[in-house]
Parts: sequence; C-alpha cells; structure tokens
Amino acid sequence: MRTPRRAAAAPPEVRSLALLTLVAAAACSFSAAFPVAPGRPVTLLVVLTWVGVVIAAGLFVAGPRATHDVLAVTVAAVIVITSVLVGASSTTGGAMLAGYAYVWITVYSGLFLSYNATRAHAALITVGFGAGLLATGLDEVLTGWLLVSATVWASGMALSRLSERVRRQAETDHLTGLLNRRAFITAAEREHELAARTGADLAVVLIDLDDFKAINDRDGHAAGDRLLGELAHAWQDALRPADILARHGGDEFALLLPATSEDGAEHLVERLRAAHAMTWSAGTAAWPRGATLDSALATADSKLYEMKRRRRDDDGAAASPPPTPRLPA
Repeated sequence: MRTPRRAAAAPPEVRSLALLTLVAAAACSFSAAFPVAPGRPVTLLVVLTWVGVVIAAGLFVAGPRATHDVLAVTVAAVIVITSVLVGASSTTGGAMLAGYAYVWITVYSGLFLSYNATRAHAALITVGFGAGLLATGLDEVLTGWLLVSATVWASGMALSRLSERVRRQAETDHLTGLLNRRAFITAAEREHELAARTGADLAVVLIDLDDFKAINDRDGHAAGDRLLGELAHAWQDALRPADILARHGGDEFALLLPATSEDGAEHLVERLRAAHAMTWSAGTAAWPRGATLDSALATADSKLYEMKRRRRDDDGAAASPPPTPRLPA
C-alpha cells in the first residue's frame, strides 16, 4: 500500500504526534467498547475518540506546514483532553491509567519541541492532572499526582536538554558555529513558505573564498580553519538578525536574505566585503514564489563562477607584460 504523498512529506515530529494521537484515540475507543467499571463515561470516550482522529487527520493533512507553534498548541490540547478524561474516571485505577498518558506526551514534547514548550507542557500537566483528580472526588490520589508530576518534570527537562544538544550538533558546522547545509535547507524552505504567504522578497547568496587551497597548503589546515571561523564571526556581525548564514561545504558559504531583493542582496554583499580582508567571489539570485531552492542556488552559482572567470581574466591581463614597441627600420 502506497503512503499518501502529503503524509509521507510530513516531518517526523508531525507524524509522531499524529501517531500518538491516533493511539490515544484507539485507547479511548477500546475503553468505550469494553468498559472496565460500571461508571465508565462511554459517551465521553466516544467523543474523545473522534476528537483524536480529527486532530491526527489534521496533522497528516498539514504535513510540513505544521509549525512547531502548531505542534505545541496541539500537545496542549491533548493534555487538556487527557485531563478531562482523568476527571471523568470513576475509579482510582482508571484515573491513574489515564494519567500515565501524560508521560508519553512529555516524551514527545521533550524530543521534538523547545525547552520552553516542554516546560510549559509540564506545568499544564501538573495543573490539569491535579484538577482532574480533584474532579473525581476519589480518595488517596495525592501520591499518584506527585509521582506522575515528578516523572513528567524530570523526564521532560532531561529529554529536552538532551535533544536540543543533539539538534545543535546535527545542525551546526563545528568549525564555524554556523548552520550546516542540511539545516540551511530546512530554514530556507521555511522562510520561502513565509515569503510566499506575505509576498515579501527573498534572495540567496553563494560565497566562495578565493585561493583558499593555497592558504591551506602554505599555512596549514589549522590556519585555514581559523580563517573560516574568523570570516563567519565577521560576517554575522555585519548581517541582520533575520539573515541566515551557513557553511555550504568546504570554503563555500550560503546566505539567505529575507525581505531582500536581488539588488539589495548585492548591496549587502559589498558590506560583507568590508567586514574582513579575505577576498572572495559571490553570486546573488532572487528566489521567487514557485521556484525551488535548487534553481535559485544554481542561478547564484552561475553568477559566482562568472565573477571568478572575470577575475582570472583581469589578473591574467594585469600579469602580462606590455607589448614591446617595434622600432622603425
């Protein structure tokens, strides 16, 4: 069976949340079909089953358009739904069983969302679980509330810090501290979608250092690495906060400029030249709506190598000795 294109295009965090919601919906459906206690809220369980299915379907349809803010709000909604389910429980065992769903929600939030989002979710779980337990009117629920709340906070904060560290290592070039190529592509596609919605300009720039291999051969690779770090630091100081600079590979850098035309990008390139003495060639290109990142980068790359060719021609002309004038016979 083939996976629908939109579902397949959804990033892992969207697919995981959709799957988690579907599992919760299936659990509610099973509990409604086979109630474990006479007072089980069957009608509420059926409603929550359909709510879970709708949320999961919405996530699959949204696919890559589901931002992290959307995912954070969806997780908060799932926490509220779980708290309602806890409050409708008729036994202590049922309330605790529903409460353990919070742990899986926290694992998801810690792995895929930001530290602040995970902390907010942990606080919402603590309050929601407590309110749900109070609504049941059951005795001896304090221990369960403390156990689940402590587990949520401890696991959530630890997972969030660990996943953020792993994400930084996976997305960052270790020599320059800039984004690597994969992270640049992700950030660029996100900015392109935003520019398509708002109608703002978007430009890309490719930068290639001149004679970088000669520097490595003459001064050693450590000197070349230091130069890359110096350039990254100098350029970042000259850029705007919204501009995205990345090491595209080797001695090549990529730059994404939101709300910037191609002419504006060329002016910014001149500002970068003043930030460091190292010489380099650059190509700029507009990235219009409907075009791919590859096509925009290809245009910039073509202009970059045209600049390099002109420089080689100019250097060759300057190095050639002037023709010797012929004396009259």
